[in-house]
Amino acid sequence: MAVSRSDRAQATLIGFIILFGFLVIIYAGFQAYVVPNQNAEVEYNHYQEVREDMTDLYTEAVSLGMSSKSGQVLVPVDLGTNYPSRLFFINPPPAAGSIGTTNRGEISVTFADGSGSTTDLCGGATTAGITYTPSYSVTEQPEIRYENGLLYVETAAGEYAMLEQQRVVNESSNTVRLYRLQGTLQTRSNVGTLPIELTGTRTYGTTTREIERVTLPSELPAATWNDRVLPDDPDITANQNGSGSVDITFTGGESYQVQCFTVGLGENPETNFANATTY
Repeated sequence: MAVSRSDRAQATLIGFIILFGFLVIIYAGFQAYVVPNQNAEVEYNHYQEVREDMTDLYTEAVSLGMSSKSGQVLVPVDLGTNYPSRLFFINPPPAAGSIGTTNRGEISVTFADGSGSTTDLCGGATTAGITYTPSYSVTEQPEIRYENGLLYVETAAGEYAMLEQQRVVNESSNTVRLYRLQGTLQTRSNVGTLPIELTGTRTYGTTTREIERVTLPSELPAATWNDRVLPDDPDITANQNGSGSVDITFTGGESYQVQCFTVGLGENPETNFANATTY
């Protein structure tokens, strides 16, 4: 039986439709699965980089206050990332992360004899933390927070993981160290790199006295302070003081050398105060 030209044309058209359908399925599958997976890898790699940037920020914030270094230091933080360009596929907009000061509050040190003040010890009482918040299209990553000489993240399960930390209380040397950040960083949201300006002065505060309590602004719960930060000593415990503050109480009746290290955030810290010591 002879095949007419119209039959051949219909067969060609059907073949084209089937081929086109396969191409649409392949395109949709690539867009739905491959592109997100590739973007997730981009986000993961960027988050590892910004963790390193925040670690550098932590290192400078701690070392500037504890050393004879003075002047300004710029610490770059890569806030966001771009996804690779794709000719035929759709990308989400660039992922713009944000950074800024959070949980501003006052440090308070209560001495057993009732004298002295935090301003005498630190040159001021107000301090703050710095929080980096990612905003990715595919993955969920936790905020990275710096405060009180601690760098940590809060997981989706509500648990806290310490990335870096200083010893706030050292019971073997009877030392209490306070890490104060003076200044404000207005929250910035961007894809590019933001330089964070820190300033050291070669000056810190110190006094040796019996202390009863240290109050610190902190987004880290008291339970985590007890488990992860403070020494395992029943005479040194943290208790929650509202939603953004902890009280560290000392009940052993011992004297401690209390040191306060202040670093400026976009400003110069005070250097003329009662308990000031110069390196």
